[in-house]
Amino acid sequence: MAGQQQLPAGLKELLAELEDYAPTVPDQVTQHALRQSGYDCKDVRTVRMISVAAQRFVAQVLEEAYNAHKLRQMAPAAKLKEAGYDPKDKRELLTVEDLLKALEEYGVKAGRPPYYTTAKPQ
Repeated sequence: MAGQQQLPAGLKELLAELEDYAPTVPDQVTQHALRQSGYDCKDVRTVRMISVAAQRFVAQVLEEAYNAHKLRQMAPAAKLKEAGYDPKDKRELLTVEDLLKALEEYGVKAGRPPYYTTAKPQ
């Protein structure tokens, strides 16, 4: 054991828990994404750690998109109407614009898909 390095206690516990943990993103989906990027990982703990990181990222982006939605809802009625929104509509609705703003906060550049028209939402 002279060549092996000792792991900190917290890391040992985390790795042990990852063996039995079922993340929201299934292992097969994560493994497919890893293979697509050129990395074939056989260690289930590594795959699950990446799944947990992906889940965390998606949760943070959605939270940021929700915050962008709330800021838009607090805009004056005249400004909302000018932007094509109904000021009386108080539904919690995630728009592409909200999502794009959230992704920009994390350095992800995304454009509208080509099948969207330039018409503003009603």
